Amino acid sequence: MIVDIVIKNCKIVNPWGTSPAGIAVNNGKIIAIGNDESLPRARRTIDALGNQVIPGLIDTHVHLGLHHSLKDSARIDTAGAALGGITTIGNYIGGRKFARGSYREKFDEWKEIYEKYAVVDAFFHMFIVSDLQLRELVENARRYCVASFKFIMGYREKELGLVVEESANDGFLYTAFRDIAGLGYPARAMVHAENMDIINKIKPIIEVTGRQDLGAWTDARPDFCEVLDVERAIRIAKVTKTPLYIVHISAAGSVDAVAKAKAEGVDVVGETCPQYLTLTRGAALGPLVKVNPPLRDKESMERLWQGIREGTIECIGTDHCSYTREMKQDIWTAPPGIPGMRYFLPLMLTEGVNKGRITLEKLVEVCCYNNAKKFGIYPQKGVISVGSDADLVVIDRSKKAKLSGTTNHQLSNFCPYEGWEIKGCPLLTMVRGNIVAEDEKLIAQPGLGRYIPICY
Repeated sequence: MIVDIVIKNCKIVNPWGTSPAGIAVNNGKIIAIGNDESLPRARRTIDALGNQVIPGLIDTHVHLGLHHSLKDSARIDTAGAALGGITTIGNYIGGRKFARGSYREKFDEWKEIYEKYAVVDAFFHMFIVSDLQLRELVENARRYCVASFKFIMGYREKELGLVVEESANDGFLYTAFRDIAGLGYPARAMVHAENMDIINKIKPIIEVTGRQDLGAWTDARPDFCEVLDVERAIRIAKVTKTPLYIVHISAAGSVDAVAKAKAEGVDVVGETCPQYLTLTRGAALGPLVKVNPPLRDKESMERLWQGIREGTIECIGTDHCSYTREMKQDIWTAPPGIPGMRYFLPLMLTEGVNKGRITLEKLVEVCCYNNAKKFGIYPQKGVISVGSDADLVVIDRSKKAKLSGTTNHQLSNFCPYEGWEIKGCPLLTMVRGNIVAEDEKLIAQPGLGRYIPICY
């Protein structure tokens, strides 16, 4: 038998350990794992030169089509994802121009556009921000094979930049969570937790001072406002027995709240993002790195790393938004969000593994394995195992490079980590057995990416 690809002279990394072994790939799947001599002949053999091979990263938190067309976002930003070692994304569909209507009007169009232009795979999350979307939630979950639904706690239109008909007040959350619980695995409620009732009282006091430093944004949205709504969402999830996923945790108190809930038996997943693990409120780029929730202090950062090590923070996603420099000039009016996919794996290798904060196995756990399991695409994705998709990344933990906005392969024209020296880079990225990036060059053509339906 002659297979498509064999990767030899490598070390395979899964959450439970690292082992020297080769990998045989055929028709997009991993068909054999073993010592190099035992693997079948291949049309192409890749010598990994003793480097590690990890599952392709699954970015759980991506906003394509938010301020640019989905066509351009899928074509350009997923190229950056592939170059950065990401093989699957969880994309929030809808964008700004279509936020509260029926998904039945647009879902098939979004799927078609994504598959025509993307180079990595994707599953979709749905925002639930209107009574109509709430009424259609259960039927749409089954119709479109979507299992994750996001709620914006306390936002109004002017703060979010989206058209929100109904903020996620307690009654809205209770009704939606109950419906999601009825769907069964892998359906999961997701929340952006910040208490806008309090923030809207604090923000004007800070804004009137005329401050433009990044810390002003942090002061306007203090961490206890996040913690309050994390605790509120957990309480409703506990009562309704609904699996809960809290996105982009930034505050130490939120990590503590999730840990407490887990100890009480609540099915709650904490997610954080690379920016909260690497940047603080003193970051020099000001409005360019304005995000929601805001960047915190070093103590919060270290609590997040601790949360990863102890298993409280189970997933990491980038919250990728391709804003441009021109959009982010003023701290009070700039849209919140930064580009992140291109830098995801290099940052986690540099700041996490190579600085001894986490092991490489833990990186795979929180960037690949858990992300697949929590969103119902395991074992198709997130693991190096016979029968799984051949989504593979060869990495060199010692390779150095400098991050720059001029080479980010994303619609954004700036890099939040401009000039940072990283140590640890992907050498080759493979999606379903197709080499999409190699030696920092994009190989794949638009149209390789596929939508992943989530089966109930």
